[in-house]
Amino acid sequence: MWFLSMYNREQLAETILHESSSGSRVIEKFLKILQLLVEEPGSAFKTFIPSIVSLCMDQVYPIIAERTIPDIKSVLFELLHHLLAHNWRFFFRSSVLDSMQSGTETVENQQQFSSIMLAFGQSFMQPDITIFKQNLEALESLNSKLKLYQKSIFKSSLLFQFLNVLLQVLVHRSHDLLREEIAIAVYNMASVDFDVFFTTFLPQFLSGCEGLDQTQKAILAQNFKMEKDLPSFTQSIHRFVNDLRYYRLCNSSLPEGTIKF
Repeated sequence: MWFLSMYNREQLAETILHESSSGSRVIEKFLKILQLLVEEPGSAFKTFIPSIVSLCMDQVYPIIAERTIPDIKSVLFELLHHLLAHNWRFFFRSSVLDSMQSGTETVENQQQFSSIMLAFGQSFMQPDITIFKQNLEALESLNSKLKLYQKSIFKSSLLFQFLNVLLQVLVHRSHDLLREEIAIAVYNMASVDFDVFFTTFLPQFLSGCEGLDQTQKAILAQNFKMEKDLPSFTQSIHRFVNDLRYYRLCNSSLPEGTIKF
């Protein structure tokens, strides 16, 4: 399709970064057209999916990833969300039943899938709360409809990264307006395997927490109740975060050289 090669990387960068021009609006409209294409069910349109993924992840995303360009970011992530939702079999050809029967799960185009997921994860580390909310809702929707969090590739290489980022966001209170939504997403990710969350992830998270001594880390781990219903789990998450913040505050206010028991 000719318009997929309309821009090279340099032309895209020049167009996107000159926000005073109408160029960025052209890119937005261009991405919205691509969204309509990825939603089309016909097999003729599926042949363009690799080119669209490449354009998004190899050309557009690297330009805007670390920059504050909310309009284009919002449209790009919406495109990626719809690309996944409407073209799941581009990445996961086996049905859920087939995967259960064979005991294995084949991932097609694994590198592209991982790069899209990592782009979503990167957006959770940035201050734009609107993009954060949009992308959190997108992941939750993909999980609700397509069991994203239960996919082997997500569980093995992405789950802990997402859990870590979301818990850090709660601890730093950088997106406090979304604290309930974040806690629910943490629950949904943890519920894939609660035992792994409690016995492996939580100790790893605490071991990497700065500003706490070993006794405080042990108390935090011990006080996190291993309850698996949503209300109790989210309550435990908020208590855990508040206690962690309290310990850090206490430690930072102590005179240098103070011995803590």
